[in-house]
Amino acid sequence: ISGNISADNISTIAITLKSSTLTSTINTDNSAKSITIALDSSSKWNVTGTSYVTAITDDDTTLSNIISNGNTIYYDSTNTANSWLNGKTITLSDGGTLKPM
Repeated sequence: ISGNISADNISTIAITLKSSTLTSTINTDNSAKSITIALDSSSKWNVTGTSYVTAITDDDTTLSNIISNGNTIYYDSTNTANSWLNGKTITLSDGGTLKPM
């Protein structure tokens, strides 16, 4: 699946990847009411630019299935679905980061 994902301030998007690859930015202007992404361990997210998500879950807790290409993914550290991240900034394998907003 390719293409940038965006929404306005009254819209909610839930992305669930199962045995899939997403090549995209998500919510680059941080305008969506809510955007969540869930990846199973066989899925990949190829991040093409700075992205903002309300919640992120990943069956691969090493996050090796997120190819950040040096980009930053921001997440809402107050969202309980992100509690597994403990509010930390995580350096991804190819130079990008997953960090709280």
